[in-house]
Amino acid sequence: LELHYSKQEILEAYLNEIHLGQAGDRAIHGFGLASEFYFRQPLAELELHQVALLVALAKGATYYNPRRHPERALERRNLVLAQLAEEGVIDAERARVAAQQPLDVTEAPGGINQYPDYMDLVRRSLQADYNATDLTATGLRIFTYFDPQAQRQVEVAIADTLRRIEAERRLTPGQIQAAAVVVGVGTGEVLALAGSRSGQVVGFNRALDARRTIGSTAKSAVYLAALEQPERYTLGTLVDDAPFSIVSGGKPWSPENFDHTSHGPVPIYVALSRSYNQATARLGLQVGVDRVADVVRRLGYEGPLLKVPALLLGGISMTPFELAGMYHTIAADGFHTDLRAIASVSGADREILSRYPFAVEQRFAAEPMHLLHYALRQVMTEGTGANAYRQLPAGLVVAGKTGTSNDQRDSWFAGFSGNYLVVVWLGRDDNSPMPLSGASGALRVWSAIMAGLDNRPLPDAHPEGVTYAWYDPGTGAGSGEGCANARLLPYISGSEPEGRGCLGGVPGQVLDRVRGWLGID
Repeated sequence: LELHYSKQEILEAYLNEIHLGQAGDRAIHGFGLASEFYFRQPLAELELHQVALLVALAKGATYYNPRRHPERALERRNLVLAQLAEEGVIDAERARVAAQQPLDVTEAPGGINQYPDYMDLVRRSLQADYNATDLTATGLRIFTYFDPQAQRQVEVAIADTLRRIEAERRLTPGQIQAAAVVVGVGTGEVLALAGSRSGQVVGFNRALDARRTIGSTAKSAVYLAALEQPERYTLGTLVDDAPFSIVSGGKPWSPENFDHTSHGPVPIYVALSRSYNQATARLGLQVGVDRVADVVRRLGYEGPLLKVPALLLGGISMTPFELAGMYHTIAADGFHTDLRAIASVSGADREILSRYPFAVEQRFAAEPMHLLHYALRQVMTEGTGANAYRQLPAGLVVAGKTGTSNDQRDSWFAGFSGNYLVVVWLGRDDNSPMPLSGASGALRVWSAIMAGLDNRPLPDAHPEGVTYAWYDPGTGAGSGEGCANARLLPYISGSEPEGRGCLGGVPGQVLDRVRGWLGID
């Protein structure tokens, strides 16, 4: 081996393959998996006494099993600590303090019920191809996309954030429930899923079964429907955020903003980033409810859908898993794929019985989707999602949308980086109001989850059919670099505003002519 590999490479292979435990008929190989198995923590987060226990198990995982033989395991762990001190890897005082710590191992995993919510998704996914007898057959091997570190991050973020929220707002502990879904962007692979605030309890799986009003997360469909018509709408198109009323279903429908304040004519990207209801409803009615409903379908939602004005502001109920499917199409630049938990199934002889292939369909052009991404990024920098950066690195470019249903019965956030999409829902099982909006509730959980994932920022590249041009938000006209309040916006090529310069929208050709008369370059 040393002829072909360095000692470091040999040691790394050994650490990844050594047998360190047994969970039923599943062997635990490698320090990374053993860290999750014994401590439910990533290896990088372990303390010295915990790492020493894993090293101790290398001598014999069965004989020194810390759950069955804690005295043996403790004695062996402390021997490892003493040897580390003797070799000078740690000092004697650190070894002494670490030796006084308990083993800290968690309770033995409960097999398939260790992650009951994710396993529920796997079971449901298999039911189309296998009956109950098949699923309990000896030797059936199911390969999933499950990421235990992402799952732990979800569970810890939900539990810790809800405890803080309840303490801050003096709410009765335990009444607010939660659900979350983590998906790999572009692949549709479901990496983690929680159907309650306690991911270890078997019960009602809210991620898959709780149909709740999605609130303002639906607005992305309204703006995407508009941006698919560049001859009518751009990100800079002004839409009036003012009161109005229409009759819908024989009753008056009069949208109001969350803060009960109107803001007058605002650019489309501002209306979305700040989640203005009046502007969104007005725009949606101009675009047409039928067109918006079509966008919702193309994004991937297949459930009940009423084509009524309330749809424009989120008057539709979905499960968190369904909303994750919709927002994955957005995160994947308009390419739709069904969300998948299973990669393949093999029999006892390891022969592949079923594969669950990746199938993708482009449902939206790249150009309007890029414009929507721009607006959803503004949600995070200057809109309702800006507080996420209290927990996220300032340089991490992400996009997303808050959602709050009527009377604050549901708190939502759907957001994504370059490689992760996370959807979070908070609410009460009895559907009673709670004092949490999407920004003050679900966004905080979402931020805590994302802060523990290895995120890539959203890319800066744009499609060939998109042109960036300077824009004056005050007038809706073209502007120029360096002009007061000028902003660089993406446009579908050919729809960018006419005019350049700093004179409140005076066309650039006029300015060029004046410069020529005056002899100014």
